[in-house]
Amino acid sequence: MNPTLELVSVQYALALLIGQDLDLRIMLRKFLPPALKLLNCRSGYIWLHQSIAQKNQDNASAPPPCYSYPSLRGTLETDLPHLATQVQHFAKQDWFIKKPGEIISIQGSYYHFMPIGDNGLLVLVRDPPLPNTYMLALGLVLKRLETACLACLQHAYLEEARKEALQAKEMAEKASKAKSEFLAMISHEIRTPMNGIIGLTDLMLYSEVSASQREHLGMIKSSSNALLDIINEILDFSRIEAGTLTLSNTPFQLRPLLQDTFTPLALRAQSKHLMFQWEIAADIPDTLEGDEGRLRQVMINLVGNAIKFTERGEVNVTISLQSGAPNGQVCVQFAVRDTGIGIPPDKQANIFQPFQQADSSITRRYGGTGLGLTISSQLITMMGGRLRLASDTGEGSIFYFNVPFTVATQPPPSAKPTQQPLQRTERPLNILLAEDNAINRMLAVRLLNKAGHHVKVAENGQEALHAWEQTRPDVILMDVQMPIMDGLEATTRIRSQEQNQQLTHTPIIALTANAMNSDREQCLAAGMDNFLSKPFNVQDLLEVLKHSCPST
Repeated sequence: MNPTLELVSVQYALALLIGQDLDLRIMLRKFLPPALKLLNCRSGYIWLHQSIAQKNQDNASAPPPCYSYPSLRGTLETDLPHLATQVQHFAKQDWFIKKPGEIISIQGSYYHFMPIGDNGLLVLVRDPPLPNTYMLALGLVLKRLETACLACLQHAYLEEARKEALQAKEMAEKASKAKSEFLAMISHEIRTPMNGIIGLTDLMLYSEVSASQREHLGMIKSSSNALLDIINEILDFSRIEAGTLTLSNTPFQLRPLLQDTFTPLALRAQSKHLMFQWEIAADIPDTLEGDEGRLRQVMINLVGNAIKFTERGEVNVTISLQSGAPNGQVCVQFAVRDTGIGIPPDKQANIFQPFQQADSSITRRYGGTGLGLTISSQLITMMGGRLRLASDTGEGSIFYFNVPFTVATQPPPSAKPTQQPLQRTERPLNILLAEDNAINRMLAVRLLNKAGHHVKVAENGQEALHAWEQTRPDVILMDVQMPIMDGLEATTRIRSQEQNQQLTHTPIIALTANAMNSDREQCLAAGMDNFLSKPFNVQDLLEVLKHSCPST
């Protein structure tokens, strides 16, 4: 064959051997042995020195090749000491080679030192040496090999980064799951005794007590509700972080909402001898569409904080209409101004962070979880606004935000009637109560008996299942977390028997300290008809019973 044609054929064949895999070692294994065979070489060694750890390796010994054929039995120093000395010399000189394809005779064999671009070195062992034309042709091939090696290294880095990102994601998910489980457990464990405290307080308030006893009971209930507010704040924060909290969009009347919200806050301000005033502009429409419950929560947080951190002076709330809203909408600004302790400029960003307050001494003096402003800020963001602050130490503070509302075309639903004294039911029910907590069991029985219902109790799901099979109650109040058999399994078995035996459907109401949205969904999926979280209001329980078991 023509020498030129033969050289081109070898060059083409070598080029085809490069880049057959993205794994560096596999790619070099597919390249080097066939290349040695094409070039009639005895052995070959490859170093990559600028993109891998050998660059920073101690120069006390020769860096090992990243790939060799045939493989070394030991180290480079033990197998090929003369080559090791030469490679160590090149490594000390920053892998500088006088000319591409420098040939050095070592113990009767010719070692060809050929740079792989700027990032590597190829050593071929051959006897006799390669012709100069081959050496020049190999330069182009090795440039292609450098590109392939760098691509493999980049791929390895990306794979490693992807694995680290996946590990970090898994750890974050595990941490989030652990936090959610912890919050759910804490909520359940606190709500269970809180249900007993609040319920027993209500039960005593429904009975004949003296004026001083009623006052003390009112204080107990107020303190219990304050603790419950803290629990709800933590759960709200968890829902916001998880992205599971959603806002409703229903018609509501702004003025009555604010009146109901500010009346108890005004009494709190009066007890501190503070002047409390609020004013709403006349041009704001009466009926808007939005989440009135979350707006109430935000205003209670902001005005409550203003009263808490103000020792003397006043707290003013102004609600005004801003211009620039699209047709059918209004932009309403809410501003809460106080003459309290104020917040220094360098601390203002911190107070919107969870569990943070401007100063640790504030927590000791005024209390609180440091979640109120965080939740308020995020709720306002979800409503389409932004909570802002203007304040300075000792000069008071102004918290303000603008929220867009749609002007309602339909009237709001009828307001719930105010709480009435506990009245006996028109239709007494035979109720099966499944509850493992003795205090909550006693409380529910007394409240339901007082309302005129008949109650049979079961201390776990298994007892509830047996009682249902024997008596067929009108309705079941089912706790979820119970020993032996939980409420979900008991409900599933009841529904299965109803279906298999074609029995009448028995309403089952979840009465549980689990308060997350996922808990509600889980209960309904198991076959329960309604869900009421502890601590519950007795009037709400009676309404749920009335709805689940209508008179006709």
